[in-house]
Amino acid sequence: MKKTLLLLSLAAFLVLGLSSAVFASGVVDLNKASAEEIAGIEGADISADLAKAIVDYRAKNGPFKSGDDLLKVPGMSNEAWQRLNPVEKDGSIVHDPDAEMTLAPSKC
Repeated sequence: MKKTLLLLSLAAFLVLGLSSAVFASGVVDLNKASAEEIAGIEGADISADLAKAIVDYRAKNGPFKSGDDLLKVPGMSNEAWQRLNPVEKDGSIVHDPDAEMTLAPSKC
């Protein structure tokens, strides 16, 4: 009984601890988040296909160095980029629901 309780506690700790890409404040680290975490960003309306494309692009090209790098992801539109509102925070690119909205760079 004690072993089972200990194992369940350890499993819960690991599950909560491994989800370091999503912070309690709703900030999502776009350089660490899984496709499921990106697609699950509340209010961003990011499709599962686009979320997977973000993760695949990151795996192939390395971490995003600026928010504008997300515009290089196949299928990323200016509208989706604006909903993600990527900002630099603590040396990474994150979605921060409390950050001031930014406008996508012009393609002109």
